Order: sequence, then structure tokens, then C-alpha cells
Amino acid sequence: MAAFKNKLLLFLFFLSFSLFVKAINVDVRIYSGINLTSLNIQILSGKYILSDSLNKISDLYKTHNIEFSVEGKKIRVKKLGYDLGLFPSVRLNGEGFLNTIQIKPVKPEKNERVYDDGLIISVENGYLKIINQVNLEYYVAGVVESEGGMMNNLEFFKVQAIICRTYAVNNFQKHFKDGGFNLCDQTHCQVYRGRCKNSTILLATSQTSGDVIVDANKKLISAAFHSNCGGQTMNSEDVWSISTTYLKSVRDSFCVKKSQAKWQKKITKKDLFNYLATKYKFPIEDSAKVSAILNFKQDSRKVYLSNDPSIHLKLIRNDYKLKSTFFSIEPGKGDTLVLKGRGFGHGVGLCQEGAMRMVELGYGFKDIIRKYYTGVSILNFEEMK
Repeated sequence: MAAFKNKLLLFLFFLSFSLFVKAINVDVRIYSGINLTSLNIQILSGKYILSDSLNKISDLYKTHNIEFSVEGKKIRVKKLGYDLGLFPSVRLNGEGFLNTIQIKPVKPEKNERVYDDGLIISVENGYLKIINQVNLEYYVAGVVESEGGMMNNLEFFKVQAIICRTYAVNNFQKHFKDGGFNLCDQTHCQVYRGRCKNSTILLATSQTSGDVIVDANKKLISAAFHSNCGGQTMNSEDVWSISTTYLKSVRDSFCVKKSQAKWQKKITKKDLFNYLATKYKFPIEDSAKVSAILNFKQDSRKVYLSNDPSIHLKLIRNDYKLKSTFFSIEPGKGDTLVLKGRGFGHGVGLCQEGAMRMVELGYGFKDIIRKYYTGVSILNFEEMK
């Protein structure tokens, strides 16, 4: 029964976007971190037209297998074992209802993935360059699933879908100049591993279709997020030197009992002061300044170690591989110091574990977004045109 319900929800999701939602496509480079020279594609549903830049090459139907491999600066294409020729680039355009394909990398061999809609395949620097031309909403659902939803909850997935969509719309031109596509499928943009199979994510995406987050001037925001803020988020300018009206520090009681709320790390006094002296020319002979470091406390978020503007906490976090900049220093045994920290991540924007707790307490997705992004609104991006 559960399997049938899941399949029905999948069908209704894709039906709704096929029939009722204006097609807004995004060009996403897939397998962008892999140097592929050969792959196989199988048509899973719908109908595809295979063509080069000028002419139709072949019709493709369900169960058809097509092989693509690099030969010089062109692509060798075979269908069901028959050679169709060499081409500089090819397109697979979906012409049926609910067009889906499965891609199986051969050289190097990787696990297969399933994608919606169309493809453009060409050769770049001796390797296959693959662009998935996909409906924006299919892409958003795929990103939410690929980035690993932290809880299977409709309201939480609505938050994630709106954040992902806001990023995508705000970064449509990110790779256009250098690559001729909109986004890549890596963490440089948003992790995207293909078609979403989670019915709750699909429903969340459908119910928030087109929704994005805008600031008081109706401009798309940079919807930053992190794992756990430790009880207080940070101002964007304190982390990235870019001030915004909406990425402001807020108190957060929702995340403080979650798994990433607290951490500890032990270091030696010798190591810490050698580091400070070497990197920041810290005067280790100044007993007052040494004492200030040894008694450093953060009840509220600070930007600098012991209020010294030359010693930025984000640099210490990076150098010592700390979970966050939100820590205090306490004496341990002997020469040991204990860094007692809170939170995980840069601390700017939405706190994911805080949002999870808000969902558990019955808050809706709009309440969650407005909690972490100051003075924002949620609009359908069609209203912004």
C-alpha cells in the first residue's frame, strides 16, 4: 500500500508540472567532477528525439539503449549496437509525457543515475560534457533529496525547497560565461544527483512551486544556512565582510539540545601561543593579554579572540579545524586547554537543527524562514518579473 501511494504521489507531482506549471528550465552540468569518456543511456519513459545541431538522428523509445564515447573532438553514437555516426555534439529532447533517462558512466565506471527531461552532450578537453536541461521544479526536488534531507517532514522540506529554489534563480548565470550553462551539480552550486524519488520532497516542492525568498526591496536573498548555530546566529558581515539587511544575528533556543549543539577540543597552551605568536605576532610576554586569552569567554557571539581585531575567530576555526567560532577557553589538566564550543558551521542564516526543532513543535515553513532571515518575504518569482 505504501509503495502504491508513493508511486501515485510521484505520478501526480510530475503530472502537475507537465500540465499546469509553466516550463522554466535550468541547464545543469552533471557529472561535472568526473572525467567521462564513455557512457550508456537507457530511455526509461516517454519519447526522445536524438539530434545534432542541424538534423534529427533518431527517435528513442522506452528500453532503447544508446552508447556515447569520445573519439578525438567528436562523439561516437551507437543505438542498440548500431553505429549512428560521429557528431560534435548531440541533444536528447523529450517529446513524450514524463520523459526520464538513466545514465550509466562506463569509463570510468560509476553508479547509474536517473534524470528528467533533456540532455546536451558534447566534448570538452577530451571528455564528455553533459548538460541536463530540466524543469526548475524537478531540479529543486532533486537537490533537496541529493543534499540529504535531515528529517522526513513536509514543512522542513518546504523550507529546503524554497532555499534551493532561491539559490537557483539567484544564480542562473553562475556558469554561463565560462561554460554556457546555468549551474553545476557539485557543492560549488548545489549538489544534484538526478531525479527525486522521495514523495514527501516532491509534495513539498509542488506546494511551494515558484516560491523564493526576497528582502524588503523585493530582491532575491542569499539564503545561507548551516547545521547548528549553538544558540545564536551570526551577522553576515562578521563572517564574509558583506553586510545584508536579512542575515542578522538572532537568538535561537530551538537548536541548543540538538546533536551538533555542543563540542569540545583539547589543545596545549604551548601550541596555542606559538600559533598566535607566529601568525599574529601576539606578545606572549604580555601577561595581561595572555590572561585575557586564557579566560576568553563567549556568552554571546564574538568576532575576534579577546577583542583583538587582528585575530579573527573564523581564521582560528579554519586553522584548528573547529566546528564553529562559538567557543570559550577553559583550563584543563597541566598544559592543556579545553575549547568548549557550540554549534556547527559558519552560523549565518538558517540553523538547520533549529528549523528541525521548530517543525517538531508545529511551526510552519513561513515562520521558520522569517525566524532566521530578518525582514524577508516569500514571493512567487513570476511576480518579480
